[in-house]
Amino acid sequence: MDVTPTDDMRIDLSNNRNQLTENGEGVTWGADNDLMVIDMMKTDENGRYIGVVDLTDPAWDQLIDQVTLEEAINYIENAGNGMNRIASIGLPANAIQDGPTGFANDQVAAYYVKWTPSESSESTYVSQDTPGAQWTMNVFPTEPVCASTFNSDMIRREGEMYGEESLWSNIPGTLAPGANLHRAPYCGRNHEYYSEDPMMTSIMVTAFCQGGTVKGLMTEPKHFAFNHQEANRSGASTFMTEQAARENDLRAFQESLSSNAAMGLMTAYNRVGCVYASAHSGLLEQILRKEWGYQGWVVTDMAAAPNYMNWLDSVMHGTGGMLTTASTTASGKKGSMTASREMIEKDTNFQQHMHDGLKYYMYSAARSNALNGMTVNTEIRYVRTWWQNAILGLKFGSGILALLFLALWLKAQKSAK
Repeated sequence: MDVTPTDDMRIDLSNNRNQLTENGEGVTWGADNDLMVIDMMKTDENGRYIGVVDLTDPAWDQLIDQVTLEEAINYIENAGNGMNRIASIGLPANAIQDGPTGFANDQVAAYYVKWTPSESSESTYVSQDTPGAQWTMNVFPTEPVCASTFNSDMIRREGEMYGEESLWSNIPGTLAPGANLHRAPYCGRNHEYYSEDPMMTSIMVTAFCQGGTVKGLMTEPKHFAFNHQEANRSGASTFMTEQAARENDLRAFQESLSSNAAMGLMTAYNRVGCVYASAHSGLLEQILRKEWGYQGWVVTDMAAAPNYMNWLDSVMHGTGGMLTTASTTASGKKGSMTASREMIEKDTNFQQHMHDGLKYYMYSAARSNALNGMTVNTEIRYVRTWWQNAILGLKFGSGILALLFLALWLKAQKSAK
């Protein structure tokens, strides 16, 4: 059946409703409020963690005011690298790990296999006979297998086990669990989703997230929302009635997010109607934030389709970070955030959305084990290894040689004339 889009549908399909403009007086960046993320954690008289400062407390805004605009841009457009360092508020760099069947993709393998005896002089060298050196991460049963037990207590325990691996590997976040429904039998990701039943899925997802939270693990249900297929998922438009949305796909996510058992959330590749899921204000601002009261962070899926998965539309409508930089490079419709800094500096409205997104990230970091071992007196120093310096030297050396050869070639061309 042929479908002719209306003019409004064409605008939505182009993902071009937002433009950076000059407005307002700007948002505060780089303030000196003498706050660190660790200051937002609350402890008892024995120094034990008992929670964090309420998100409505003005101190959170004061904390984010300290972040520089450069740090904010880098954090948002590189959110797929984990939690990047923000020196101005004492946030250390942290990894975030895939996925729904365990810390298996890019897994932390046995430590000793990363070293050879010739590297024993390195300060972090681990030999094969070091206690614990041969430990590796677990691979868990697929979600349909777990759901078939009808045992939410066991799933909660699985979440705790993920949390244990989070502590062991020093990775505070996982891109799991999968919370989409089995809407098509041939969906290539059905092994990452629990069930075709939204209540079954909701119960299992919530239990998993609750278990992870016990250990300070930031769980991240995905893909929000209406992600019904894996093949040809880029740009696919999913249409439904509001009743169908709320009784099926949204219900599968609702409890884990409204209870804030989940600290993170990944959006989907598809469009909701004609609007990219990561730029749908009705989904991310109205339902997720206002109705459900979700207080965690929101990140895109792998933003690899720059024709519609752009940072401007996403950040303006409730997304806090881009999972990959593919759609933020110069080849994308909007270019990169870094290249657009001059215009971003003039757009107060956009800066406020950046500010709000960062606040949700920092709130989750303070709730998680990402700050384990830190105190208000902790000083974070980043050093470059010898091999990083060697690579940098090779890059500069290659650049100089290229310029030299270019100059010689131009000289030879001039002499030939």
